[in-house]
Amino acid sequence: FLYSMDSTVNKNEIFTVGLTGGIGSGKSTAAKVFKALGVPVFCADKAGHTIYVENSKIRNSVIEKFGVEVAMCDSDGKAVDIDRQALGKLAFSEEGGIEFLNDLVHPAVENSFQTWVKNLPSTVSYVILEAAILFESGASKGCDAVITVSAEEAQRIARVKHRDGYDIAVIEGKIKAQTTDLERESHSDFILRNNDSDKLLPQIEKLNLVIKGKSINF
Repeated sequence: FLYSMDSTVNKNEIFTVGLTGGIGSGKSTAAKVFKALGVPVFCADKAGHTIYVENSKIRNSVIEKFGVEVAMCDSDGKAVDIDRQALGKLAFSEEGGIEFLNDLVHPAVENSFQTWVKNLPSTVSYVILEAAILFESGASKGCDAVITVSAEEAQRIARVKHRDGYDIAVIEGKIKAQTTDLERESHSDFILRNNDSDKLLPQIEKLNLVIKGKSINF
């Protein structure tokens, strides 16, 4: 895979690399490896969780749309957070539910990301924007390059079952509700293979050098 940093247009103050992958692909593991290599990582999913707590307007809009069953309340019965598991089930099953959440939450996450970037030292060569729904939310359009972590479906199912204890039918439903690996890969600059037979660390070490401009071969 030949890739030239000179052929890209830097859309951001700091070169931004989107990192995505389906449930059970190992996206979060890849993000941890980049972080261990000294690359700043912004997790859009965690930022979204924080927004539900800190932004009452967004929180109330979600409750108004999906019902009180998604609300997490304090001892006084006041909504202080969102039950993301309950929200996920309703959002995926309700027509237009995911689009509603993306339109509501993504701009706030984008603002958080830009604020985070501005506080980074100028010596940073690039950052990772980790997001499960990088393409679905439109966040990929703001990235200078995109990485997809892919794994065979059987392995993804086994990992999620071991991690979360979900029934296989539930996991398969979550996978079907997401963008396919093929679609993600077709819109990505780099693909990390993360099946049990693959070694993820060497792939990321090579890719880190490519993005930093110290290698052209991945």
